[in-house]
Amino acid sequence: MKNRNILLGILVIISVLLVATSCVKEVEFTGEETAPMPVLNCVVADGDTIVYADLSKSLFFLRRGDFAVIRDAQVTLSCNGTEYPMTLVNDSVYCLRHTFVSGDVVSISATMQEYGTITSETMTVPAKPRILKLFYNRNEGEEDAKSFTLRFINSNPDNTYYQIAVCRKITSTDYNEENMYLDWENEYISCNDSRILFSNTDFPSINEGQFLLFPAKNFHGDTVELKIELEDPHHTGDKQQRLELVSVSESLYKYLSTASNYYNSRENPFTEPVQVYTNVQGGLGVFGTKSYRQRVIYYDTFYQRPDKIIMPR
Repeated sequence: MKNRNILLGILVIISVLLVATSCVKEVEFTGEETAPMPVLNCVVADGDTIVYADLSKSLFFLRRGDFAVIRDAQVTLSCNGTEYPMTLVNDSVYCLRHTFVSGDVVSISATMQEYGTITSETMTVPAKPRILKLFYNRNEGEEDAKSFTLRFINSNPDNTYYQIAVCRKITSTDYNEENMYLDWENEYISCNDSRILFSNTDFPSINEGQFLLFPAKNFHGDTVELKIELEDPHHTGDKQQRLELVSVSESLYKYLSTASNYYNSRENPFTEPVQVYTNVQGGLGVFGTKSYRQRVIYYDTFYQRPDKIIMPR
């Protein structure tokens, strides 16, 4: 009787495996493989003294491997009508030493023997955001704060987009675990404000993750006040966190929004394909501008230190 039950169980398992196997069908790709295109990525920030641009070739989605680099291009960054050549420093990375400030009108181009010239759209480096208030929210009797309140000026709401990130100070070691150094690690944050949860623009805002992203026009008035939740309120070490409030260009906002949607939909086979935003003519990639404030907050004392601003990076 016992052997009969074992045999019956084996037959059931085999039947299930056969049914599962029959549900899998390998579909052969019959379309044409697209040719590689040049990809140019660069972001210019207020206060930057060194700007990097990455130039490579796109990779067909069914292929695996590293992106092919382009080392023989003439990459030029234009600022207020003056063109500055960028220097190849590492593989596909080009570099320019120049100080950029808010209000600079910038664009970038790359000329290659294989592809000709590709160019970005022209844009302006946005003005620095201004933080009015930043403090932890801690209930009486609680040792750790689970959230903090941020208030800042909402300048030019029709054409401004914001990104908010929080980092905490940690102690790291090198590969040999011999030398220790201080570093910043991104926190996981969220915000339940409906103006971030539900965007009225064509590009959805991001309400949780390693950063928040939203258009300024969702907020009426001259100031914005947000309560930002921390996923892990328990901290050790130097007891410091750094908040970054960033004004980003519309192009950078569109890229971050669509890129986030792309990564969030990769695990769902039933979602519509997401086209990541690009603003490079003749190729792919994104050129954007931003301006930001970084403020260090000390959660062992739970009060705001006036004018404690680290600029830049």
